[in-house]
Amino acid sequence: MLGFSKSQWGTLHLTWVAFFLTFVAWFNMAPFNTTIMHALNLSSAEINALMICNVALTIPARIVIGFWVDKYGPQKVFSGLLVFSALVCFEFALAQNFKALLIARLLMGIVGGGFVVGIKMIGEWFPPGKMGTAQGIYAGWGNFGSAFAAFSLPLVALLFPEESGWRVATGLSGLFCLIWAGVYYRFCRDDPGKGRDFLVDMHGVIEVTSRRDLILQILFLVPLYGAIALFIGKLSGQPLFLIPEFIFMALTFGIAGLFVLSALRCWQANMPRLQHPIPEDEKYSFSQIAILSLVYSLTFGSELAVISIFPQFLQNTFSLTVQVAGALGSSFAIMNLITRPGGGWVSDRFGRRRTLFILVLGSSLCYWGMGGMDSSWSLTSTLLLSVTCSIFLQAGNGACFAVIPLISQRLTGKLGGLAGAYGSVGAVIFLTLFSLVTPQTFFKIIAGYAFLVFLGLFFLKSFTSSQNNN
Repeated sequence: MLGFSKSQWGTLHLTWVAFFLTFVAWFNMAPFNTTIMHALNLSSAEINALMICNVALTIPARIVIGFWVDKYGPQKVFSGLLVFSALVCFEFALAQNFKALLIARLLMGIVGGGFVVGIKMIGEWFPPGKMGTAQGIYAGWGNFGSAFAAFSLPLVALLFPEESGWRVATGLSGLFCLIWAGVYYRFCRDDPGKGRDFLVDMHGVIEVTSRRDLILQILFLVPLYGAIALFIGKLSGQPLFLIPEFIFMALTFGIAGLFVLSALRCWQANMPRLQHPIPEDEKYSFSQIAILSLVYSLTFGSELAVISIFPQFLQNTFSLTVQVAGALGSSFAIMNLITRPGGGWVSDRFGRRRTLFILVLGSSLCYWGMGGMDSSWSLTSTLLLSVTCSIFLQAGNGACFAVIPLISQRLTGKLGGLAGAYGSVGAVIFLTLFSLVTPQTFFKIIAGYAFLVFLGLFFLKSFTSSQNNN
C-alpha cells in the first residue's frame, strides 16, 4: 500500500507512535484543568498561566532540538525526548502546589518541540516522491495524541478517587513514553549514510535573495522573541506576580539582546551573498514563506490553543462532568487522523493556493460562529460547528506544508522550521488572549485574524509543479 517498503512502514509506524505519545504527554493537563483547580485550590488565572507555560518553551525548543537531531540523529534524540517526557509527566503527577505545576508545564513545552525529530527521520527514509504522504501520515496520526489524551485520560481517572485520578492518568502517560523510548531506541534505526542529506536546520538564519527579503526576514523574527517576552510579562504582571520586576526587566533585555544577535546573524550571513548576482534557480520570494507562516500560526497555533481550553469550556458552559467534557472536548482534535494528510492530498489534486483560500476562509467563518456559542446552544450544535472548524484547521496544516517545499526545495527544512515556529507563536498569543477575554470574544478575535490571513493569501503566488497548483 502506497508503495512503501517494509522498512519504511516500520520506521513510519514507530515514529508516528513516538510523536503520538509526546502529544499525549504534552496535552495531558487539558482534560483536568477544572479538577486540578479544585484539588489544589488554584485560581482561573493560575490555570490560564499553566496553559501558556505548556506552549511557551516550544518555540526555542524546536531550534535546539533541530540542532541536536542534525548532530546526533533522530533515533537517539527521540528516545531521549521520550524519557524526558516521562520524567516531566511523573513530576507533574506528583506536584503539590502551583509552582511545582508551573515548572512541570514549562518543561513539558520542550516536549512539544519533538515534532521536528520525526520530520528528520521520515526525511531520511523516504524519497521526495513519497515524503509528502509519509510526512502527512506522521503528522496527522501523531497529532491525534492530543485528542486521545482528552478522551482517554479522564476515563482512566474515573477508576480512582477524584483527588488522585488525574495524577494516575497523567503519570500513566509518562509510563507509556518511557516504555516506547526503549522500543524506539531498540527497533528504529537512523538510515545509514543519509544523516546529512536531509537537514532540519531550524537555526534562524535563512538564505535570502534580495535586500528587501533580508529586512522582511529580520522583521519576522520579532514575533518569535515577542511571544516569549509576552509569556514572561504574563507571569510577572497581575494577578500572579511570579517574577520580580528586576528579573522581568533583565529577562526582557536578554530577549531583546537575543533578537539583536539573531538579526545580526541574518545580516552577516546574507549580505556577502547579496553583493553578487544570485543564480536564477536559487531565487525565491521570502514573502511567500512569510504568508505561509501566518497561515500556520492560524491553523496550528489556534488549534493548539483551542485543544487546551475546549474541555474546560464545555464543562463550564454545559455543566458536564470531567469525563464527559474530556471525551467531547477531544472532538476538536480527533479528525487529525485523516484531515491533515487529507489537506495535503486535496492540495495536490485541486490546487494548493485555491485549497488554502477555501480552508482559511472556512476557518474564519466557523470561528465567527463559535463566537456565539454559550449555554443557550444545544450541545450537538456546539460540537458540530467545532468539529467543522477543526477540519478546516487541520486540513489547512497539511495544505500549508504541501506548499512550502515548492518555494525553494533547497531550503525546505529551514522554511518549514520557520512556519513551525510560528505555529507555537500563535498558540502562545492565542492562549494569552484567552486569559484576558471571554471565550466568545476569544473565538471572534481569532475569526478576525483568520480573515486577515485570508486577505494575505491574495499575495501568495501560484506555484508550478507537475500538478495543478493554482
